Amino acid sequence: MVTLADYVGRITPWQSGHPKFTATVSGTLDPVVAAKVVVAAIPGAYDLDTAVGTQLDVDGEWIGPSRRVPVPIPNAWFAWATPGRGWGQGVWKQPSSQRFAISLLDDETYRRLLKAVVLANRWDGTVPGAQEVLDAFFVDPETYVFIQDKGQVPFPRTTFAWATPGRGWGQGSWRADGIRKPNIGTVNVAMSICVAGKIPPPILLGLLGQNALRLKPAGVDLAYRITSVDRKPIFGFGVQNKYISGWGKGAWAVSPEYLLNKA
Repeated sequence: MVTLADYVGRITPWQSGHPKFTATVSGTLDPVVAAKVVVAAIPGAYDLDTAVGTQLDVDGEWIGPSRRVPVPIPNAWFAWATPGRGWGQGVWKQPSSQRFAISLLDDETYRRLLKAVVLANRWDGTVPGAQEVLDAFFVDPETYVFIQDKGQVPFPRTTFAWATPGRGWGQGSWRADGIRKPNIGTVNVAMSICVAGKIPPPILLGLLGQNALRLKPAGVDLAYRITSVDRKPIFGFGVQNKYISGWGKGAWAVSPEYLLNKA
């Protein structure tokens, strides 16, 4: 960045010995140099990784979500000896905060939400793409977030026929009276975003319950399920890992609202 001293240093020897001339040049160029400094700082001031306060709010206007939570999140303030609201979990209460609920996100939480929504806005609809969004939002390595995809592709029901592969006993469907063409099988398309291990702070649970990440595909039922016991996998049959485990290890999966109301 060129400074005022750089400009003054370019005054020719013929004028450099005249203080009034130097003062005139300095007074004329000082606002220009200051303006250049401001302009050069604008990209950094509004960079999503470094923006704070009102600059981060402007980023939110471009990206989508507001700092203001549509439905205030209860029971999220820091408190001693309260599970889920201690160090690194509860939110420090500010003088301007509401008494019982959070309606404005702090800079760091808002920044993570904006980064996740940026990824969600260009999401390709795949499970790996959705996992990328979740990993940008949940940064605690002890919190395990995964997607349980229950979706099925609709398939045509073929009518029963003798000696035809794929249409015999137990495969083909009987054609009812008045139906000329096989119909489409009814399917229940749904997905669950599950969180095992360390239970996220209340403020993140509240944002999940409001689907702030905007990951719901069109025509697909979406549910969020969180382990009901901190640092435990979600209960499930036939799997034994940090995500899902059976009797004696896994905990019941519950909704974010359940955990918030329980706190």
